[in-house]
Amino acid sequence: MTRRPSKTGKYANRKGKPAAARGRSFDADEPVAGFYTARLVRDGPPVALHFWFGPPVDPDTGEPMDRAPVWHCLMNGQPVDVSRFWPECAKRQISQDQYLHIRQRSKTLDPADPYFDPMKPIDASKAAPPF
Repeated sequence: MTRRPSKTGKYANRKGKPAAARGRSFDADEPVAGFYTARLVRDGPPVALHFWFGPPVDPDTGEPMDRAPVWHCLMNGQPVDVSRFWPECAKRQISQDQYLHIRQRSKTLDPADPYFDPMKPIDASKAAPPF
């Protein structure tokens, strides 16, 4: 005896119906300007990332140079290579206020604080309670 598929079962949407949307899509080759968060190691503290497209900045004077625009990325205020974080961070977009909060918190932490080094996992036994 052969079994017929149910019209209301697990695969009811397979015949002629498009799959439901699963969120915003993005191009892995082309970054999207904005603010994102990432973790450098498993269970490590988050770092704040800022991506934008613009002219290169002169490292000595800090002024924009007369060159072709390129993608830039700042990690907690320090320049890093865009390809190191994009597209891994694309699903974790944050607001500018959250970016500034994470960036400020990373500047003002005590080196003994478990959230200080983003390259080390957070030790929950040494971390302060979140409240």
